[in-house]
Amino acid sequence: MKHTKTLPLILLAFFPMLLTAQPRFRAGVVAGISASQIDGDISRGFNKLGFLGGLRVIARLKGRSDASMEILYAQRGCQNELIPSDTDPTPYSLTLNYIEVPIQWHFKDWLVEHEDAKINFHRISVNAGLSYARLLGSKVDDDFNWLNSVAPDYLKKNDLSVVLGANFFFNRHSGITLRWNQSLVLLYDSRNSPQGGKSWNGRCLYFQTVYLF
Repeated sequence: MKHTKTLPLILLAFFPMLLTAQPRFRAGVVAGISASQIDGDISRGFNKLGFLGGLRVIARLKGRSDASMEILYAQRGCQNELIPSDTDPTPYSLTLNYIEVPIQWHFKDWLVEHEDAKINFHRISVNAGLSYARLLGSKVDDDFNWLNSVAPDYLKKNDLSVVLGANFFFNRHSGITLRWNQSLVLLYDSRNSPQGGKSWNGRCLYFQTVYLF
């Protein structure tokens, strides 16, 4: 837990330095929404919407490749309906708050050239990588109390996910990102809990806007 708290401070300390480390490094901010679900519960569909935001640092590699690292605050969870209804007899919602650190490799294409080569940029890219996340807390809204029997006592605090994504940049600074995130670690392992039932595994989609300095 101590290392989890110090990691954001380390990244924030290096952030101003990266802004002046052109052209090898670039840094920026990201913000957006998440749409998530949990396999193993009784809900279906990416009905749980949440906020995400943080910082992104990019290192230029050889050719058309980049490497990136982010530090994000991200909300995940599950919900039985995308838009809750007052007439629903069994409403429930689980909100999971994470601090997340994705590390990714990017392949860029569609070079946009200018007279000044320093402001050239690639309009599209695809990315893949791994993401570590630490659960900060959870909130349950469940009239039938079935989520309360699992959260928060039996939820895994640490998560490792595989991430795949695509990016589109309008110019050198502004772009949008779509990312798919699949957990490799069970959020809830029924084999290790007296509550039993099915084990849970999380999936989510991230819709991000990004601004690079």
